[in-house]
Amino acid sequence: MRTPTFALAGTALITTLALLTGCGGQEDQASAAIPAEAKQKAQALITPLTGKPGAFPITEPLKNRVPAGTRIAYVDNGNALVSLIYKLMQPAAAKLGVDLYAVRAGTSASGVQSAFSTVVQQRPAAVINTAIDPALWNNQRKELVAAGIPVISLGTVAGADSGLVQPNGEAAFERQGRLQAAFLVATNDKAVDAVLYVHNELAYGTAVRRGFEEGLKELCPDCSARVVQIPIAEVGNKAPERIVSDLRANTGTDAIAFQSSAVATGLPARLKVAGLEKIQIVGANPLPTNLQYLKDKQATVELGADLNTLAWTAIDTAARLITKQQPQQNVLDGEALVQQFLRPEDITFDPSRGFSAYPDVAERFAALWG
Repeated sequence: MRTPTFALAGTALITTLALLTGCGGQEDQASAAIPAEAKQKAQALITPLTGKPGAFPITEPLKNRVPAGTRIAYVDNGNALVSLIYKLMQPAAAKLGVDLYAVRAGTSASGVQSAFSTVVQQRPAAVINTAIDPALWNNQRKELVAAGIPVISLGTVAGADSGLVQPNGEAAFERQGRLQAAFLVATNDKAVDAVLYVHNELAYGTAVRRGFEEGLKELCPDCSARVVQIPIAEVGNKAPERIVSDLRANTGTDAIAFQSSAVATGLPARLKVAGLEKIQIVGANPLPTNLQYLKDKQATVELGADLNTLAWTAIDTAARLITKQQPQQNVLDGEALVQQFLRPEDITFDPSRGFSAYPDVAERFAALWG
C-alpha cells in the first residue's frame, strides 16, 4: 500500500549496487502481505522516536574547566552543511570560553591535505572535522594523533584504531538505515519495493546501506530494495532528473529512502510532473528545504538529526579530551546523535531554522559545564 543531510564532490555513474531478493517476482512481492508480527517489531523500533526525540546525549558534568586561551581548529571545506556545523558550534565555543577558528580547505584532495597540514603546524589544543573522509588526510591524522592532539570527527566512519573520536559514527549511520527500513515495514500492509539513493563520496553511506538492507531483509523478507548511487556533485542540480529517470525505469518502486535528503532538493516538482508524487518518501538528515517539503506534505517522513545538539556535543567532547576526561561511552561508540521521525504535523516550527530537538541545548550544556 502506498502513502502520499557532507563531503567532497566527485563524479560517478548511477549504478545499481544491491538487490535484496524475496520470494517470486516483482508482482508476487507486491501482493505479499507483511505479517502482523513483522509490523509490530518495526513499530517498536520507530515508536520511541515518533513525536519525540531520542534522549539528550550528554549527562555527565565536565569536571575541569578548559584553560583560558585554548584554541580549537575546525576544517571547513566550504560545503554548505560543513559550514553550517561550524556556525552552530560558535555559541558553544563562546559559552565554554575557547577560541574556535576555521581553517579553509578546498574540495580537492590537495586542498584538504594542505588545510590539515596547516593545522598540524598550528598545534591547536584540539581539531574538529566534519564529514571530510580521513582517508584524504591520513598522513596528517597520524601526525595529529602522534602529537597528542585530540581529533573529533563528525559524520565519518574511520576504524577504532584511527585515533579519532566520532560522536556520530558508523553505529549511528547504520541505525539510520535500519530505522528507515523499519518505518517502511511499519507503515505498509504489503511488501514494499524500495530504492535507497546513496552517495559513494560520503563514507558513511556504506553504513546506511548496510543498516537499510539488513533491516529490511530481517523484518520483511518479501520486501526488496535497490541501492542506487547519485553523484554528490549533482545534489542541488541534476539529481532530481536522475531520480525520476530511475523511477520511470523501475515502475514497481513503491518507496524512496535517502541517505541524505539534500539530494531531494527540487524533487517534489519533478515527481509531480512525472505523475509520481504519491510515492512514499522516507528522508534523513533534512535541510530546511526538506522540512518545508514535509510541512507541505510533499514527503512522507524525515528522520531528523539534531545538528545543533551535535555541534555542542562536539565542543563538549573536545573540552573533555583537552582536560583529560574520558568522553561518555555513547560518544566513544559513535551513538551520540539525537534523532526523531518528523511527520508533516510535527513541523510546527519555522522550517528555515532547521530541526532542533532540544531548543534549550545551551542551558543544558551550561549546567554540565558549571
